[in-house]
Amino acid sequence: MLGIGAPVLSVPIVLIGGMMTPGYDPALKTISRLAEPGLPAALVIGFSILFVGLALIGLAANLGPGAFGGRALLASAGASLVLAALVPLNPASEQASTIHRFATATGMLALVAAPLAIAPSLRGREGWRGYGRLSFRVGAASVGMLLIGLALLPTTFAVGAWERCLLALPLAWTVLMSARLFRSSSTEPMLASATENSSSPATVSTHETMKAPTATTSSSLS
Repeated sequence: MLGIGAPVLSVPIVLIGGMMTPGYDPALKTISRLAEPGLPAALVIGFSILFVGLALIGLAANLGPGAFGGRALLASAGASLVLAALVPLNPASEQASTIHRFATATGMLALVAAPLAIAPSLRGREGWRGYGRLSFRVGAASVGMLLIGLALLPTTFAVGAWERCLLALPLAWTVLMSARLFRSSSTEPMLASATENSSSPATVSTHETMKAPTATTSSSLS
């Protein structure tokens, strides 16, 4: 549930945090600016980033076998966001700001690459039809968005809007993948219960069938 709830709830939290922060322009400033110490929404934005990071780590751990590299990238993205939440941008500390920028840059690169790396392992997996193609498309679109930002980096551009567009793609993918895992986990116990219930009469029937010839033989002998 964290993989669904954390990214979805982060959207209104960031929107409200931006409205609470004086002089904040979401088109020109990154989300990290909202978490600077002393700002009205700093604490809640920090927790939002933290929970999104934990959601990515949880998704990586539950995706199952295959695509080890992709799952490692997803876990790395989550760990980087956790670090970014714990060490926010701080105008009074150059060291903290450097650590935060390194963590966010690493996290975004890993998050962009993860769907591409995971896509091949999903194509042949039962119950995941279509998710391989979806993952590849999300990854390719995210790479394209990343390259646009890198090309515009030397100029003055709407970095806040670009960051939100870049994050929206892989985080929406995270929600869809988490929802698929949640559905499969809630369906499996029902299937197991149905299997047990259907096998019980069969066992009784077999037992009674084996007893019938024995009873007939005993009756004939007496």
